[in-house]
Amino acid sequence: MRPVVVTTRVSMASAPAGVWPLITDTDRTNRLLLGKPAVYKPIEKGTKSSARFVAETSAAGFSMSYEEAPFEWTLNKSFSVYRKMRSGVLQAYTFGITLEATPNGGTDATVRLELVPRHWLLRPVIELQAKRVVADIAHLADQIDAHLRDSAPSPFLKPTSPANEERLAYATRELGKRELDPKVVAMIMELIRSGPDADLVRIRPFELAEHHGLDQRETLRTLLHAVTVGVVELRWALVCPSCRTANDQVSSLSEIGDAGHCQLCDISYGIELDRAVEATFRPHPSVREVRDAMFCIGGPWRTPHVLVQANLEPDAKRALEAPGEIGRYRIFGRGGAVASLEVQADAPKDVSATLDDDSVTPGELHVAPGGIVNVHNATNEPLHVKIERLGYATLAATAHIVTTMSEFRRLFSKELLKPSSPLKVGHCAILFSDLTGSTALYTKAGDAAAFRLVDDHFDVLRKAIDEAGGAVVKTMGDAIMAAFLEPQGCLRAAIACLRGFEVFRKTHPNGADTGLKLGLYAGPCYVVTANDTIDYFGQTVNCAARVQHLAESGEIVLEEDVYDELPEADRAQLRVVEKVSAKVKGVEQPLRLVRTRLVEDRSASQRNVA
Repeated sequence: MRPVVVTTRVSMASAPAGVWPLITDTDRTNRLLLGKPAVYKPIEKGTKSSARFVAETSAAGFSMSYEEAPFEWTLNKSFSVYRKMRSGVLQAYTFGITLEATPNGGTDATVRLELVPRHWLLRPVIELQAKRVVADIAHLADQIDAHLRDSAPSPFLKPTSPANEERLAYATRELGKRELDPKVVAMIMELIRSGPDADLVRIRPFELAEHHGLDQRETLRTLLHAVTVGVVELRWALVCPSCRTANDQVSSLSEIGDAGHCQLCDISYGIELDRAVEATFRPHPSVREVRDAMFCIGGPWRTPHVLVQANLEPDAKRALEAPGEIGRYRIFGRGGAVASLEVQADAPKDVSATLDDDSVTPGELHVAPGGIVNVHNATNEPLHVKIERLGYATLAATAHIVTTMSEFRRLFSKELLKPSSPLKVGHCAILFSDLTGSTALYTKAGDAAAFRLVDDHFDVLRKAIDEAGGAVVKTMGDAIMAAFLEPQGCLRAAIACLRGFEVFRKTHPNGADTGLKLGLYAGPCYVVTANDTIDYFGQTVNCAARVQHLAESGEIVLEEDVYDELPEADRAQLRVVEKVSAKVKGVEQPLRLVRTRLVEDRSASQRNVA
């Protein structure tokens, strides 16, 4: 059947790099222009298609279902999508936009829509609808240009569903009673009140904070508090390590298993709390009804770290444009095959790679900036391949960040992991403390007085740990275990613990008979629910406990490498007493450690405390 092809050209004053993030946000575009979400289902296993999903939706009053092939694009230049229709008035649908830089710094945007009717009688109706769609896209391009050129309102401020002002007023009053930044509270309340629906389906706290120039951690804290007053709901997104998009979401940590699967990338991956699980928020339905649905699952702006993406049929070859900036990139083939791509000034302008079932050969390629990477699909499956940045900042509030916040543990004490399902954390800093002299104190001062001192000293340590951004995991007798994102924050907490304890022991009855020693260690951990709380275990925890045992009263023991990498301001607060090495069961190499004391603590009198 002869296709219906409609094209138009839009001249824009804005440069392609400015136009690209907006014109490729296809979920927002469909939300604005179509108003009808699609229902995406994984394509049937064994289907010989580059598509990974079958979508069902309606347009112009017609229901339709289709296989959606992965979008194809080259950053700042062009993107397109092909849909093989399974039902409806069309056989096939191809849409694309090409951006061409003009000599005056603007952009010529060419919009092209190709529709193949299922029957020739439908051709006039389809042609009319195609012209309307292309005209709508052209008008959107004009609005985008006005927004970029003249600071006109963004076209994506709509649609905006109404908010419940009574519920918002109540939440604002309640949050105002808590120790939260008023600027952050006001920003979140205004977002819930008047933000476009697309901004509220998945609120990412760190991304939101960066956009408004506010503190990331305070924004996350405020959203956690907002959950408790019923203005937002907390969701946990499972994020693919390759495309870095959420391929699933759950309402509780207890629903997370130890493995995930990305349908688009066709890879399975282990769940790591600091990589694959992200905290996001959305308005509570009683405050504002926002449709939790995707209007487009695969537009380029969903994966901004992907610079080029293309589909290859079996035994097909495609020429992909290499990035224009010197640096290290990655080639990824659907299913998990990868190769490194080095863009170098003195490299060849034309290189070739072969995509097999589980590898890309050669495993390392070198190409000149803007050169050509010729990729051959040597498999018998249609696949997509992409060139992507490494080290892309995702601004994700990971589950590891959230669960190491004391605020979260207080407000969501029942939010636990699935029983007997330990999840990995790639890097965590663990702090152990021990109160010296407490055993003798029970005999000398009596059980009640000794218990009171132990309990009061926990308050001192908790305050220091909270302020340093960590979380108390548990107390064990007169000792404490705390978790932090990184060792620098852990050390600052340890220093604050010692300083706070020195004041405490001088003012508390019987405090002079006690001392405090601390040890910290960082590395990979496993997180598990134990005794109705989120706990940590593994070799890193064992090492941290062993390191604390090596400390004497008034000391902090830590890894020598961590000490050497400390900022000067932190290192200036400590003096090294001794460098030591220690063997830990299960660790092949001895731990290289330093015993340190606070700089102003010149005496070693505390060492004699039993």
